[in-house]
Amino acid sequence: MLTESAVVINYQAGQATVKCQAKSACGSCAAKTACGTSVLSELTGEMSEHILTVETITPLQVGQQVEIGLEERSLIFSALLVYVVPLITLLFSTFIAEQLFTQEWISALFIFILTALSFFAVSVYSKKINKKSAFKPILLRVIN
Repeated sequence: MLTESAVVINYQAGQATVKCQAKSACGSCAAKTACGTSVLSELTGEMSEHILTVETITPLQVGQQVEIGLEERSLIFSALLVYVVPLITLLFSTFIAEQLFTQEWISALFIFILTALSFFAVSVYSKKINKKSAFKPILLRVIN
């Protein structure tokens, strides 16, 4: 289970809205000088926030610190869905376009359309699986 601390920003009838601050490991990483992510985070200077809704039977107060968790399996499946499906679509559409079309611009258009459709399909499917309980964060404990 992946855990993260969060702050309650709203609580109403068993639904808590929490805010997590994305942590940057760039300060302690040995590869900091050669890492593109580190350079980008230094340029923007932004720490991103994530706002989530968590169901709970524990009454919470605004400002309380809580610990939330998410199953690793759901995170891995989501990453696989977002990265692998469009990549496989791109590879297969390239192979098919090479066999079907002689003009490169038609092949490029075909590949672009199929890859865009795969991103759309992933978006639709991800909204569907977001409703499943395995893909929702859960409240583990109240910190303070």
